[in-house]
Amino acid sequence: MKTRRVLLSFALLSSACALAACNPTVGVGGDPDSAVYGKAEPASSPASEKPVGTVVPFDAATDLAAVGDILAVRTEDSLAVGSAADFEGKKSTQVTVGEKCGDLTASEKHFLLACGDRVMLIDPLKPDSPQELAVEEEQPVTVAAEASSGEVFVGSKDSTTIGVYLDGERTTGITVEAGSDQLISVPNPDGADGIVRVLREDSTIQSLDWEKERAGGRLRVGQGVGQIAGGEGAVVVASDTVGKRIAIYTASDVIRLHQYGNTDGTPWGVAWDAGRKLAWATTTDNNLLHAYTIAAGVPENVGTMDTVADARNIAVLGDGTLVTASASGDGLQFISDPQLEKSPR
Repeated sequence: MKTRRVLLSFALLSSACALAACNPTVGVGGDPDSAVYGKAEPASSPASEKPVGTVVPFDAATDLAAVGDILAVRTEDSLAVGSAADFEGKKSTQVTVGEKCGDLTASEKHFLLACGDRVMLIDPLKPDSPQELAVEEEQPVTVAAEASSGEVFVGSKDSTTIGVYLDGERTTGITVEAGSDQLISVPNPDGADGIVRVLREDSTIQSLDWEKERAGGRLRVGQGVGQIAGGEGAVVVASDTVGKRIAIYTASDVIRLHQYGNTDGTPWGVAWDAGRKLAWATTTDNNLLHAYTIAAGVPENVGTMDTVADARNIAVLGDGTLVTASASGDGLQFISDPQLEKSPR
C-alpha cells in the first residue's frame, strides 16, 4: 500500500510538472501571479530628478561593462572606452562598431562584442587596436563570453549551438535547448569559470558543462528575466523584471538558485559588487538604484539612491565606483561613495 501511495504521488507530481511545462501561464498551484510570462522588457522611465553622484553627458547607451577601472559604453554605432576621468574629460577612446554587433561583455582581459561572423576582443589599455576572432556558426553570432583560461564562447538568439574557440580555432560546439539573449563568464575560484546564458522568451537560465562539451542545468528565472551579471565567487545576479524581484545564483559547477528578494519597482540592470559583497539592481519605473546584501536567507536592501532616467545598465569599477548608463541619453552616472542606509553584514 505504501508503494502504491508513493507511485500515485509521483504520478500526480509528474502531471502537475507536465502541465506547468506545457502551459507556463498556469503558475505554481494554478496561481497566475506565479506564472512565467517571459519576453521581459525594461519598464518605461520618468524624467530623472536628483541623480546622486556625478552625471556626465552621454548619448543613449545600449550596454555597459568594466574591466578593472576601465569602462566600456556601447551606443548604437560605437564603443567608448576609458577611465572615469576620461569620460568626465570627454577623452574616452571611440571604437566604431557595426550594426551586426550584439551584446557587450567583459572578461579579465578584454571587452567582447559578438558581430555576426567575428568577435571583437578589445584590450582595455589599447582599445584603438581591437583583435578580431573569425567565427563560423550556423547563425550570425550576437553574444560572446571569454573564460579566464582563454576559451571564447559564441551564440545567438536564433541558434541552439554555443561555439567554443581557443587560439583562433573552433574546438567544439555545445548543443543547448534554445537560443541565447545573454552569455557571460563567471569567475570561479574552485575550478573552471562558469559560462551562463539566458533566454528572455521563456525566462530561463542555464550553465554550460563546457569542459565535458555538454549543456548543464536549466532553470526558470521567476516570471520574466531581464539581465544577468556575474562576479567573483561564481555569483550570478539576475533581475526578474516581470515578477519584480532579484535572484541570486551560483555557477561553480551547475547553476543553483540561492535567494529571491522583492524590489521596490521594476528591475532591469544588475551587477555584483565584489568589494562590498553587494548585489545592485536598477528599477527603471522609478529611477532608483538598490543595494542588497545576500548574507542572510533573502536579499536585504541596505541602500537606495536616485539614478538617471532609463538606467538599464550598471557596472562596478575596480575602485568601487558605481556606474549607471541611461538608455535614453540622460547621461552616465558615477557614484564613487554610495551612501548605504545599513552596513552590509
